[in-house]
Amino acid sequence: MSVDESTAGVNTSFGLPISGRGPASIIRRITAKFVWPFLRHQVDLNHVLIAEIRELQARQGVLTALVDQHLSPTGHTTVAIREVRGQLDFVEDGLHNVENALHILEGQYTSVVLQRESHLADVQAHLTKRTQQLENQIDLGQRQLLARFYDGFGALQRDVTEVVRQFTDLTALVSEYESRAGAQLDDERRHIAVALARMAEVDHFLTEVKRSYPELAKPERLVTLATGFDAVSRAHALRFRGSFDEVKERVSVYVPELKSVAELGPVLDVGCGGGELLSVLKENDIDAYGIEILESAVDECVAAGLDARVDDALHHLAAVAPASLGAVTAIHVVEHLGIDTLIEMIDLALRALKPGGMIVFETPNPANVMVGADSFYIDPTHDHPIPSALLEFLVSIRGFTDAHVVPLKRAPNLFTNVMPSEGVWANDVSRVAQHVSNVFLGAEDYAVVARRAS
Repeated sequence: MSVDESTAGVNTSFGLPISGRGPASIIRRITAKFVWPFLRHQVDLNHVLIAEIRELQARQGVLTALVDQHLSPTGHTTVAIREVRGQLDFVEDGLHNVENALHILEGQYTSVVLQRESHLADVQAHLTKRTQQLENQIDLGQRQLLARFYDGFGALQRDVTEVVRQFTDLTALVSEYESRAGAQLDDERRHIAVALARMAEVDHFLTEVKRSYPELAKPERLVTLATGFDAVSRAHALRFRGSFDEVKERVSVYVPELKSVAELGPVLDVGCGGGELLSVLKENDIDAYGIEILESAVDECVAAGLDARVDDALHHLAAVAPASLGAVTAIHVVEHLGIDTLIEMIDLALRALKPGGMIVFETPNPANVMVGADSFYIDPTHDHPIPSALLEFLVSIRGFTDAHVVPLKRAPNLFTNVMPSEGVWANDVSRVAQHVSNVFLGAEDYAVVARRAS
């Protein structure tokens, strides 16, 4: 590259090659301004070197002219010409050195620009990702608010319907009284008619208000395994939770309770996994279906002839018809949820159940030291352990009744048939041993079972 070529296109305001038009030129200008603080010393040096080069070129031109003017065959002139040519060679070597220095500076500049462009691309990718996360959170919040609105609105409409039913019953009582007493209760009938007309107006008003709000749209998956754990989650469950048959045997404990509400409606198994509970319920002729966010798990269920669908718990419970389910089960699901999401799920489950319907929420038991300190964290998608007293409190405070804890013990009792039966310390030793057994070898899991009030 010649000196003129290396200095062509230099912007004198920034000292950087940023000529051109279009989006690429705009990006180069922005980048040039961004990296200017880091390159201003090199740019100053560039200007100095370019000035020196131009001065050397001028001197070279002068010397060349002198040689052409005074060229003669005399020996003295020949010696002078050789000296001048030596000076020209020296000048040319200097020019090459300066040109090499400019190439080095150009490479350094290009490296800095590429680094800054890479950094800007990383920043843009981060901003895009964060924007998408915020949009998802806003979308989820909007859907949850709509779900709450429709839940409360449905409850209000049910109250209006109940008042209308009571006035209708009162009309029947008035008619019965009139037939027995042989008297006409015209004033009472008129008041009842006015009240029924008013209730009809209220019901019409509520219907119109509800119609003005948007319908709940099916969202994308609201709960995702952001760690990329999806690909190995099923293998992880088989390794650490047990085989299909082992899990089936454990969840069979719920069959009697679920049979007692089977006539109320189907059982919804939230987070149905590979379909262990669904399989047990099918074998016992209990109508049930499951939802799961992992498509691979749903494929397993469908291949086994089970009714499973890809959906999220909050979305599905908000979309299901109110008072349409007999039971909602969630086996090892609630420990994956934050506290606000868990409360939302409890509320939506209450809404979806028929009066007398049941929830069964099973989760690891942190009261077992080995679970709370170790095995709970084998699953990286767990949010936090939930003590049984807390989960029982939450379902009770949100409207469920008859909430109770069912311990689910798998390991054998450490102290079976080895405790002293007599002696001064027999009772104390037995009590201490039982406490140690409960803490270290107590129930690994527990379930909170509760009902919607009839």
